[in-house]
Amino acid sequence: MLNITTSPVIVSTSPATGRKLGEVPIATSDDIKSAMVTARLAQEPWDRLGLPSRLALVRGVLESFYRSTDTLIDKVVAEQGRPRFEVMAEFLVTIELIRYFSSVAGKILAPQDVFVRLLPWRKHRIEYRPFGVVLVITPWNFPLVLSVAPILAALIGGNTVIFKPSEFSTQLGELLVSVFHQGGIPDEVLQIVHGDGKVGAELIAVHPDKIAFTGSAVTGRKVAAAAGNLLIPVSLELGGKDAAIVLGDADLNRAAEGIVWGGMHNAGQACASVERVYVMRPVADRLVQKMVRVMNDHIRLGPGEAYDTSMGAITTEAQRAIISSHVREAVAGGARVIVGGRPAQDDNGQFYLPTLITDVKPDMHVLTDETFGPVIVVVPVDSHQEALRLANDSRYGLTGSIWTRNTALGLDLARHLKVGNVGINDHLMSSNAPNLPWGGVRESGYGRTRGREGLLEMVTPQAISVDRALSLPREFFWYPYTPLKTGLLRRLIDVMYAPTWREKWRRR
Repeated sequence: MLNITTSPVIVSTSPATGRKLGEVPIATSDDIKSAMVTARLAQEPWDRLGLPSRLALVRGVLESFYRSTDTLIDKVVAEQGRPRFEVMAEFLVTIELIRYFSSVAGKILAPQDVFVRLLPWRKHRIEYRPFGVVLVITPWNFPLVLSVAPILAALIGGNTVIFKPSEFSTQLGELLVSVFHQGGIPDEVLQIVHGDGKVGAELIAVHPDKIAFTGSAVTGRKVAAAAGNLLIPVSLELGGKDAAIVLGDADLNRAAEGIVWGGMHNAGQACASVERVYVMRPVADRLVQKMVRVMNDHIRLGPGEAYDTSMGAITTEAQRAIISSHVREAVAGGARVIVGGRPAQDDNGQFYLPTLITDVKPDMHVLTDETFGPVIVVVPVDSHQEALRLANDSRYGLTGSIWTRNTALGLDLARHLKVGNVGINDHLMSSNAPNLPWGGVRESGYGRTRGREGLLEMVTPQAISVDRALSLPREFFWYPYTPLKTGLLRRLIDVMYAPTWREKWRRR
């Protein structure tokens, strides 16, 4: 009898319809080792190609992305169950990021001459070198921009990349890498490997030279610990429990519109989603009423392919269980659900109703832990100082927003928010700007993607010092040490650093 063995696979299905979309093989230990060997062999030739030549290929990638616009959008809509408009917006941010990197990387990563005051007879410069092989691990919630940003920055810097997308965005991951290859990036320079956390751990164990991880704080700790044991540098973009502060003078109509969108975009499955709202007590009821109206008037659940869908599915059943758990605990503890508060009735898809909650207690998980779903909690406060204190009373620190007509006060509060990105009269939209650095503080991670900081994250600076002319037979600071040299050095310290002219030229 013939024995037929099959490799384990990841099956991708639509969270909105339950339809099977495809499958990919899970990488074996041999696959992982082979990918690392290939990446290492390809890295030096890729680096020696030079920055101008690599940027020429990136411009080919830009064209390839444009030619694949509808294909990429269709794939994300199907695999994530998101509204087409939202996916188009993510694509727009992604392709603009490619354009931005291709236009500024030549200047940002160019060698820089540096004058060293203590060694003026020598030339000094800073040049940027690649780390080597970069492991990029990305999540499922924004699989275009959260994947392209670190991959592209790493490639531009002269690194080769091993890319592990989430097991819930494998079909898009395959297409994404194909589009890069069609744009001119060699196959061996960018490779894709599929699997769950076990595969991720094995990828770290083969010792990449840099890790860029985007995902939950729980997994981020594991990645950081494993990388730390091997002394591998790592950048982490993790979760958030982001807060909006609404002052008494705010345009409540705009605040309601912006906060609801900021909390419900991608069904709340964004690390930058508004999950907490601290509003001045005199206007709290009016804000809640306006938020209810926005939810009722503008949010329609459904599969992303439907033209009138404004909120799609919850991508994983495990995430929907977390959302339900947070809401049930809050209700059991006395919180009041104004809108929603339960999974939507749908035989095929994983949907959760847009939810607004008030009357919460400070220790409820819906107020302290990342819900990562379409749930917004509103908390009345008595002063902007109290709002700031409560907003900062979180172990996370990714984004925040201030809603006020007083720009000066808004800026002052923004500077005291312990987060990586702040919006005034906006929360989520401006955080997608490709030329601004993106990342958080505290348990929201460290390191940055996007902006000039995102490019510099993927290279390591090297300082070079060289003679301006012929080498002297001996440097002043070399042996032998003599009384004359010691006296001259002391005089030099006086001349350069003494605060008064008398002290600069005093006799010793």
